[in-house]
Amino acid sequence: METAEARIQEYFTNLMSIVDQSTKSETDQLLMAGAMMAVAKTLYYENLTEKDVNHMMDVNLRDLINLVKPTIH
Repeated sequence: METAEARIQEYFTNLMSIVDQSTKSETDQLLMAGAMMAVAKTLYYENLTEKDVNHMMDVNLRDLINLVKPTIH
């Protein structure tokens, strides 16, 4: 059985391939990222309780900040 981490890595790789194949500029990439975040939020609301959605959104925001923070000068 495949681990959750392995599945997430595969999904990530596939999504990055879609970005590479579907975008022509940084603006396109940012627009697609926004669309991906909206899809994630929609799926959270369709599959989790509101309390769990709020928790996931908080965790994801912290992860995003930790990812971006080292690149801010």
